[in-house]
Amino acid sequence: MKNERFADWAYINGQVYFHKKFLDNIIQVNTELDNRIIDNVKTNKAGDVLDKTIDEITHNGDKKYYFRLKTGIKIKKEHAKIGEIIKVHIPIPRAAQQIKNIKILKTSHEPKIIAPESHLQRTIYFEERLTGDDEFTVEYSYENHVKYRELDRTIVSTDQPHFCTGEWPPHIVFSPFLVSLAEEIVGDEINPLIKARNIYNYITQNIQYSYVRQYAAIINAPEYAAYNLKGDCGIQAMLFITLCRIVGIPARWQSGLYSNPHSIGCHDWAEFYIEPYGWLFADPSFGGGGYRRKDGQRWNFYFGNLDPFRMVANSEFHYDFYPAKKYLRSDPYDNQIGEAEYLDRPIFDDEFDTIMEIVDTKEIK
Repeated sequence: MKNERFADWAYINGQVYFHKKFLDNIIQVNTELDNRIIDNVKTNKAGDVLDKTIDEITHNGDKKYYFRLKTGIKIKKEHAKIGEIIKVHIPIPRAAQQIKNIKILKTSHEPKIIAPESHLQRTIYFEERLTGDDEFTVEYSYENHVKYRELDRTIVSTDQPHFCTGEWPPHIVFSPFLVSLAEEIVGDEINPLIKARNIYNYITQNIQYSYVRQYAAIINAPEYAAYNLKGDCGIQAMLFITLCRIVGIPARWQSGLYSNPHSIGCHDWAEFYIEPYGWLFADPSFGGGGYRRKDGQRWNFYFGNLDPFRMVANSEFHYDFYPAKKYLRSDPYDNQIGEAEYLDRPIFDDEFDTIMEIVDTKEIK
């Protein structure tokens, strides 16, 4: 399993240590094991609604959903400093091309600051004295509107814009290795849409999905994926973005939650820009899952299109909160579950429980 890239691992003091979710990862990406699961009702329901939704979007042209979610954190008792000031940053929906009608409905405490919808990593900020049994939560609603794009390479112009094509260290870096890889993938192709598709094909066909160590422990996410031929959704998205930028295709980050009527969890994906279409979506990890399972419709769908089950909290990788956190973040680059700190030290993600609940969801006709 180690040599087949099904799980992240590292040598520590001469011993091999696997990622704590290695079994979950193997079950998710190894179709032989996946088919042997006895109690797989929830997974099948989530997969069924996604397949149905993709089919309907492809044939009908669009899809709209309303969501009401409750998210937040609760400090574990053994790490609670009773009476101390705690600062909490919880991700909330931000303005994005598919996100409409964002509303903050209920909060556990009076927020000190709610970042504007335009902020690239949007949060709601609480600052309270800890009592020992506090849950810091926010309930919000939003609508997700997606339209199907049938892409035609023959109408694409070779004259494309140059925004979102530069480096953004420490992860979007045009290293000699990645430049060489991009040139090998793209070859002599000049059509930007075909270039982007070639990059998408390379990632979905070659990069094995794998849970990885914390992003703070990875020096360069795209090179990690390209060297090891494995990575999670964010690592794959960053590789796609970086390779696109190297060959002159504008590309940028999106992340937050994947929430359909049956499940909720963290997820990352990408956008890329092609005239005359504008910003398009790419989800290499979902597309790669379709490719592994020989589901051509899902594989092709996630190049250019996206399902309506996304809550967008972040539109940039490695970006400060508003207000900024004082101490090093548990994840300095992305924010999907929230961050917290005391006045004298950070609070790490293994010191609190994550709250994610689907309060209501319905399709908008």
